[in-house]
Amino acid sequence: MAASNANSGGPRDWRKRESPASALAQVGLAAVVLAGAVVYVVHRGGVRQEVDTRFKAARMLAQRDNPADLRQALVELDALLKLDTDARDALALAADVNARLWLEHRQPEAETPARSHLARAEALDSRSGERYATHAWLLLADGKAAAADKYLMDLQRQGAKSPKLSLVEARLLLSRGRLSEARQAFSRAREAAWREPRYAAAHGEALLDEGLYAQATEALKKATTANPEHLRARLTLALAQLYLDTGRDEAQATVEDALRHPEALTPPLAARAHAVRAALALAEGKTDEVLTASDAALAASPDEFHALFLRAQALARNKNPGARAAFEATVARRRTAPLPYLDGARVLQETGDSEGALSLLDAYETTFRDVRVTTAPGKTSSALERDDRYWLTRGQVLEAIAHGEEALVAYDRALAAKGVNRARAQYAKAALLLARGDSTTARPLLAELAPDDGMGTMPEAYEALGRLLFAQGEFSQGCQRHYLGLSRARQQGAPLEALRRQALDVEQRLTDAHQPAMAKAWKSETETLLR
Repeated sequence: MAASNANSGGPRDWRKRESPASALAQVGLAAVVLAGAVVYVVHRGGVRQEVDTRFKAARMLAQRDNPADLRQALVELDALLKLDTDARDALALAADVNARLWLEHRQPEAETPARSHLARAEALDSRSGERYATHAWLLLADGKAAAADKYLMDLQRQGAKSPKLSLVEARLLLSRGRLSEARQAFSRAREAAWREPRYAAAHGEALLDEGLYAQATEALKKATTANPEHLRARLTLALAQLYLDTGRDEAQATVEDALRHPEALTPPLAARAHAVRAALALAEGKTDEVLTASDAALAASPDEFHALFLRAQALARNKNPGARAAFEATVARRRTAPLPYLDGARVLQETGDSEGALSLLDAYETTFRDVRVTTAPGKTSSALERDDRYWLTRGQVLEAIAHGEEALVAYDRALAAKGVNRARAQYAKAALLLARGDSTTARPLLAELAPDDGMGTMPEAYEALGRLLFAQGEFSQGCQRHYLGLSRARQQGAPLEALRRQALDVEQRLTDAHQPAMAKAWKSETETLLR
């Protein structure tokens, strides 16, 4: 019997039950599903776009690097992570920004999010530079220098490179006293990220801590070019220029501007501003104000190394018996920073504490004696033997306390280092030999520094050679060297009055040596030069 809908016991024919209403219902259901899919895709695209927009905004704010910028970057990242809790590169950037607030700006509340964001970024296998650099930086902050070193070396073997990794490497090298290699790492970071002020500012600060004021000024100017409003760079640049005895008006304006907005200053920035005030007072000889400003800096941040250094200088100028201990306290705060050792030794020697000066230099030698630096692949040498600044300073202190033989040995070691201070060491040795009456040995040393073609860069070498030649009766050659020295000194910006006094002294010595015609010619030539 054929199947029929009327037959309740037979099979059902669904096609005959299809109705227009049923078909419309199915079409409607499909439309709803499709619309939901479209809404989901559009929503997901919108979320992705907002995530990307916020991430870019956060990165740009982080690059500006002021505390307010870093905090605003975290606002963007917090909003981003509410949209996408698994945004691994955003987590890594949040770890980096929090680490900067914690370690550079001394905001302790940023430590926990720095660590937690890093852990989450690592769990999600972020491959960003922030993840790896922050991990290494936190190892260093935890006192695990060996682990940080191994971590960085493993990354280097894998070919990893980034400005942030170079910055951490530089900090690690600084902590170990490998200063020349640290400078190279800072330079790599700065050159790779030249649009960001952070790296040039860090480089400038490290150079300042070494007492390399001119180089520090150059690096810090690059930071302020990248961001003219970068507070750390502006304040540190003012400090560097004051150490060079320049830029007082600019420094005054910078510090006044910074202190007008205390809400923008974290403790280290407030301390640096007060350190600039102390440096201004020292430049003006107001030692009591130096102490007041230094105390304010240390109250804001006990880690303000330059406040300690400036305070020690003020005590030394006041002949305070606590000056030596103040320099020793500065050294203890930053053991691998040459500034308080070398400049401190000079200050103590100039203010009459030669024993204290030698004590600082002995401490420097103890700190750096075992440091070795890489000179070529697979080759190292003693950092101290290559440290011409140290040997030059030691020679100068020994010479000042009449230890001539030891001073000559120190100058020879400075010359053997073949560094940037070679000419200064050679001049110091020649001057000491002249003072001891050994003009025969001194003359070739000076002749190399003060050639007759005028290409020498040291006016004092020309003056010394001129005096030697006068003493040996070679007045024409002596006048030539004296003239070249005056010309070079004027090119280098020496005060005209000082140069005129020097020219008058030469004229008088010619007169005393019964050389009236030469004295007259000398006066005519130098009046034209120094007009």
